[in-house]
Amino acid sequence: MTSNAYRQHPAPTGQFVDGSLRPVPAATSADALVWFPLAEENGERVWEGLAAASEGDGWFVVRAVPLFAYDLNFGDRVTAVASADGALVATGIVEDGGNFTFRVALHEGGVALREVVEQFGSLGCLIEGWSESLLGLGCPPSLAQPVAELLHEAEARGDLRYETGRQWSR
Repeated sequence: MTSNAYRQHPAPTGQFVDGSLRPVPAATSADALVWFPLAEENGERVWEGLAAASEGDGWFVVRAVPLFAYDLNFGDRVTAVASADGALVATGIVEDGGNFTFRVALHEGGVALREVVEQFGSLGCLIEGWSESLLGLGCPPSLAQPVAELLHEAEARGDLRYETGRQWSR
């Protein structure tokens, strides 16, 4: 029998405003938690829980920057159904919200978390914190290439590691 592991985000998605990280209004007004299935790890089915805004009839808009699910971004419209225990489980992505996701992994001797938040938050990226060493960045298409280039340069210097959340183009 496969057991389950659940990864629910600890705080709402933030934006960098006037020198501090503040919750994004769209994230704080989310009224649902939708669970997305991830790949199994060590015999466990893993799920990522993301804040979402319900639109009725089983449709939801993602209001978090995914840290583990691929090809899913802040603002995407998804469908979900209630499971036997009442939890909402995603059944599909029905509309691309147009945003991009980057995951940033920090390490000892590299750049500090605060520096990443300030640099990319000042550019206009949404910030999704997971831990002191892992965060997600959400950005509109106009910022995707500049953010990717800055992250690539930082990785080349050994400051951090990153990956994009998009594995295929919609």
